[in-house]
Amino acid sequence: MSTAVHRLPPVIHVFGDESGSFHKGDHQLIGLIQTRDPVARRAELVSMRAAYPIGDREVKFSDTDSLTLPYALAMIDWFLDTPDLELKVIVWAGDGFDSSYFAKNKFGLKPEELAYNYLYKRVLCGNLPKEDHRLLVTIDQRERTKENNLLTYLREKVPGVRDVTEADSKQDPLLQLVDLLTGCVGGGLSGVTQPRKRALVERFQRGMGMRSARDQYPLKVTRQKFNLWLHVPKKTSPRHP
Repeated sequence: MSTAVHRLPPVIHVFGDESGSFHKGDHQLIGLIQTRDPVARRAELVSMRAAYPIGDREVKFSDTDSLTLPYALAMIDWFLDTPDLELKVIVWAGDGFDSSYFAKNKFGLKPEELAYNYLYKRVLCGNLPKEDHRLLVTIDQRERTKENNLLTYLREKVPGVRDVTEADSKQDPLLQLVDLLTGCVGGGLSGVTQPRKRALVERFQRGMGMRSARDQYPLKVTRQKFNLWLHVPKKTSPRHP
């Protein structure tokens, strides 16, 4: 009788959000936070949040005000000090995709919708761990066309993904964290000057040891902790959207 113990591959939880747009002169970013223990990380954020008088307000980079700024700065410091958390970001130029190519798709989606889905797939595939794993992905709820089932697209197109779900960022501090950090990356690339947003960008870059907003090799963290992928469009269209 065999006494071998069947061990399941480790579970990695991924929380995703976006920043920017597909407009000329802008950037489109997809950011992912990876953790192996979302329950503990959420509990830590809830405990830390209690020290700040912000009530049930959602923390978002785009809506940072004088009340949420101190807590948002603390979230950046906490991320940097927590080994279990990793940030992965892919950046495309707003006009850096072939709209004519994405228009010819079997999904019947608008070019920008499929390009957005494709970016999610790329950043997931480019940052999966090498060992066997079970990937559980949570993305922020968005208004999408009826035909655009991003959740099914990622389940079918990304090896290792066991499930993809949507959640309300108002109720999930880890989705708020990925919004904040992805916003810091996008704000740095766009040269944001609004004082509160600039304070967040500078805290993020200084904590990372980044010499510029485009620095893919920060001095204070490893490539595993922070992976910034600045996509350079090729002359040919991507083959598998």
